Amino acid sequence: MKKIALLCLLALMPALALEPKFDLADVHVSKTPRWFAEDFEQNNRGQLRDGRYIIRDASLLTLIEAAYSVTDDMVAGGPGWLKLDIYDVIAKVPDGTTPETARLMLQALLADRFALVARRETHPMPRFVLSVGKGGSKLKPAAESPAVESKDSGCLQQMAGPAPAGPGPITPAQMPNGKVICHNVTSMQIAENLHQVAGSPFNTYLPHEVFDSTGLEGKWDFELEFTPIGLIGDKGRDGITLFDAVSKQLGLALELKDVPAPALVIESVNRNPTPNDPAVNTDLRLTTARFEVASIKPINPRERIAIGNRGGSEIRLVGTLRSLMAQAFMITPNASKDVIIGLPKSADSQLWDVTAKLPSTGEGAPIGGGPRPLPPSRSVVMEMLRGLLADQFELKTHSENREVTVYAMTLPGKPKMTKADGTERAECPADPLAVKPFPNMGTMVSCRNMTMADFAENLNQATGFFDHPIVDATGLKGGWNFKIGWSRANPAAQPPNPAQPGEATEPTGLTSYEAVERQMGVKLVKQKRSIPVIVVDHVDEKPLE
Repeated sequence: MKKIALLCLLALMPALALEPKFDLADVHVSKTPRWFAEDFEQNNRGQLRDGRYIIRDASLLTLIEAAYSVTDDMVAGGPGWLKLDIYDVIAKVPDGTTPETARLMLQALLADRFALVARRETHPMPRFVLSVGKGGSKLKPAAESPAVESKDSGCLQQMAGPAPAGPGPITPAQMPNGKVICHNVTSMQIAENLHQVAGSPFNTYLPHEVFDSTGLEGKWDFELEFTPIGLIGDKGRDGITLFDAVSKQLGLALELKDVPAPALVIESVNRNPTPNDPAVNTDLRLTTARFEVASIKPINPRERIAIGNRGGSEIRLVGTLRSLMAQAFMITPNASKDVIIGLPKSADSQLWDVTAKLPSTGEGAPIGGGPRPLPPSRSVVMEMLRGLLADQFELKTHSENREVTVYAMTLPGKPKMTKADGTERAECPADPLAVKPFPNMGTMVSCRNMTMADFAENLNQATGFFDHPIVDATGLKGGWNFKIGWSRANPAAQPPNPAQPGEATEPTGLTSYEAVERQMGVKLVKQKRSIPVIVVDHVDEKPLE
């Protein structure tokens, strides 16, 4: 019996030896703030370059997605902190390593360094289910549309009407609705097109896959008009949510349910990776990322100028010296006046136009090939911007703690939140199905298993609503569940509801400050607190020629 067992073990050894692994790997917690990394995870699937595999600013969930070729909503189980900590992985690979082999190497790294144990199975997962509504379908059979040839099949997206003409900029409330026109499509294609149209990062009505449960056979024609999710708060009562549009215009229902779906189930994983091999310090050291060439020009504050990337090889930024520093040091704009100390007055008035070319190879080079390569991770771009400011403005800084103005999250009474049991993933995703107290409110978010310190960090991202850094002073421990949202426009600036003299008027919306207090039971109080700041030791008001 022992001989048979030994023979089985020997038979397995060649397979085990062939398991692809990185030659050497540096795994460390990233210096990038979580809010900064979460906004730009689209480039975090890893890249092969110069004998290395590099993936930056990635949560453990993102690393798992990259290793197993799954999406966020295909991962089940695991601890609540899967999306919280941010890591960099820089690994040495043999020449000729393919992306598929690198993916298998990443699986091995997660098992070795994080003790990840996962399995694939069919598991109940949240998905949107498309079914026929109570009043019946309003879709038109394709055969009843003689003007449409049978070969025409598919969906076309367009604006529901022209943009308003006239002087002045167009407000978000004036933007036309979106419209989808579909011809000769099956019910399964309808579900797929709905997810494509309303599941993109810019229109996240449907963050999960849509399952067809209509039972409708044949092919259909329809038109669907709805308001993009980002404009719902601006349009108020004139807005049409996707769910209302599908129900009223198509006679169908979209519901979020748990349905059996392919999933990667996390059985166990460690939060802290095992230590790096000492050889990492010499064999995996990367050069400092620098722009290949850059220009900085002053511009008139009245000049209208387009800002953004020029393809994948050039970066363009426009801003004051303070705002450029805030980007370079990854500071939210609402905190920059409190956190960046020692700048001259011109740093808040003079605008600069920065155009910089990415290096063609090495750190900071565009990701991928072809005519439209992706820019590198934003943390690397900001590293290059810090170097540019140091070179051109002779910027010198240091960090220290100083007392500055903040908004302290305090707890005047009992919290209006539910204590989390600690098993759910800690996150605050948009919740398009949440009931809004007022029609002019933006998309609500449903926070789960969220600590107050983590939520304070999330609130700091709401740069258009808070003018100072936000810190947690509630004293609440552990994670909490709650929903929160506020009006896009300031309710105080809206006309009051008509009322008789002496009668109180009903509120027309919620400010961000009111929302925190009414929906969470937490109050924001302006205080002086000692927090880390960046002190400018030297800076020139104009760049070098």
